[in-house]
Amino acid sequence: MAEKPPFPLLILSDAPSASSGLGRICRDLATRIHEHMSDVCKVATLGYGGPGSCKLGFPQYTIEGMSDWVVPTLPEVWKDFAGEEKGAVLSIWDASRLAWYAQPERSEQLAAEPVLRNWLIKAPFKRYGYFPFDAEGPNGKLSFPLRQTLLGFDRVLAYGAWAKDLIERSIGEEEADLRHLDYLPHGINTSVFYERDRAQSRLKFGSITGARLLTHAPQLSSIMDDEILVGIVATNQARKDWALGIQAVALLAKERKVRLWIHTDTLERHWSIPALLADYGLLDKAMISLGYLSDDDMARAYSACNVTLAPGAGEGWGIPLAESLACGTPVIHGNYAGGAEITPSEMHVEPIAYHAEGLYSCVRPVFKAQDWADRALQFAGQRAHLDPQYDWNNLWPRWRTWLEKGIAA
Repeated sequence: MAEKPPFPLLILSDAPSASSGLGRICRDLATRIHEHMSDVCKVATLGYGGPGSCKLGFPQYTIEGMSDWVVPTLPEVWKDFAGEEKGAVLSIWDASRLAWYAQPERSEQLAAEPVLRNWLIKAPFKRYGYFPFDAEGPNGKLSFPLRQTLLGFDRVLAYGAWAKDLIERSIGEEEADLRHLDYLPHGINTSVFYERDRAQSRLKFGSITGARLLTHAPQLSSIMDDEILVGIVATNQARKDWALGIQAVALLAKERKVRLWIHTDTLERHWSIPALLADYGLLDKAMISLGYLSDDDMARAYSACNVTLAPGAGEGWGIPLAESLACGTPVIHGNYAGGAEITPSEMHVEPIAYHAEGLYSCVRPVFKAQDWADRALQFAGQRAHLDPQYDWNNLWPRWRTWLEKGIAA
């Protein structure tokens, strides 16, 4: 009897060579599937935001011609990758991007794409979705359009228990069972993200990060022993409350000698980070690194910090939170959404109010900056640890079991 060919699994996400969190998740999963399951599953990625890498060993397709998140080349990519075989597409994208894909027969986005619509209606693959939900909608559920999108998937996976419960409340227990609703975190590579010598990391901080001061331009060489080094690692987007984080550091600076390390993608987008630093009097205390840093350099930078702030107003999971903890550095975070699952409860800040925003009425927490400053001062210099369940070495068997169940179905 001929052996069954490996199951085709195409991951639709940010490119595995992209610097985004979704790109990181895509790379981690695809790499492990390729290395540990190649006998039963062949993997490829279809993503944007990165050129690809020959070092990864699996096919990487680049999204071309995308408009409003519609991926017109999906049929061609699937045919090139899988031929006439049946398989699955695992999307690692927000549900708000995927209505056209999940419910093609109802999609106005596909009105001008009849060929793509018809192909998706008869798609030669199962739809798996790994969804980074980071906020509730009205009445503790997801907004109606997001719920409808989920109903177009064959298997639905959340990042954590909080998001799994949110999805089940939104679509109902029966629909959740039909879609094999479950949750799986993604992991941290603890062979890289582990606690380094703090004194050495602080001494070489400038060369590690390339961080520069906005005011005087020279690269910083080292951090003084009497300075509290506060790190904020986050992209410049609306959901990351940079105003809160920078104000909290300014309040902390009234109590202690403080240095702020900011690592982000761009200084000017949703927030003007230079303007916030100027407004809160931190221009001469802030060091900024932009763009790509290697995982090893990031681990040494986290280890140099006394504490980090994670001012996201809702996280699906929160890679910088887990990285900081893995490097032994406490991270202060709001008690809301998925990020609260992976951070110690004693490091949480409680919201004082909530407000809804955006197309999907996402509920976001409101905080007092002083509460963040107080919590940061409380934990600065203490050592922390990441729950071992988030170590890829411990987590991967759960992922393999989930994938094998899908292949066998």
